Amino acid sequence: MNEKYAVQDFLRLPGEGDKVSAMTIKGRNNDLNGQFGIMETELPPKTMIPPHTHTHEAQAVYVISGELEFEVGGEGGLRFTAPAGSYVMKPLRVQHCFWNATDTPARYIELSGGPGFEYFVEDVADANPIGIKNAESVHHVFFDVPRIPKLLMQNGLKGVHGMNGF
Repeated sequence: MNEKYAVQDFLRLPGEGDKVSAMTIKGRNNDLNGQFGIMETELPPKTMIPPHTHTHEAQAVYVISGELEFEVGGEGGLRFTAPAGSYVMKPLRVQHCFWNATDTPARYIELSGGPGFEYFVEDVADANPIGIKNAESVHHVFFDVPRIPKLLMQNGLKGVHGMNGF
């Protein structure tokens, strides 16, 4: 086995991974037999990941530090707080969004099952307008853009994390 592999094929130390804007891709879908990808990031205070739906990826979030507020099921859906140490399941085809309503950063790990969510993350990095435009047609991620201003105002948030092109 040692002839084919190196330690870096298996071990990701803190700070290692592919940096894509604010996200660090720790394990790509292709590295894990096409089953899932692993990403880690920090959500700054008073920012949100906007409401969206995935056609191809079921996801889970593990909150490392801080806390995140989630809405699952779209407007009128379930709302809850996920403290550090908790997991949140996000089934495919179910609208969800989340935000950091606190004054301190929240760190989390996102596990994405499906064909390669990290490619979507790369395309929308730093609010790339082409990537955002292609979210639906290429990556099958559908944003509920009209709801964003209302959610920002209702929750005292300052912006959409990593996607200022909205």
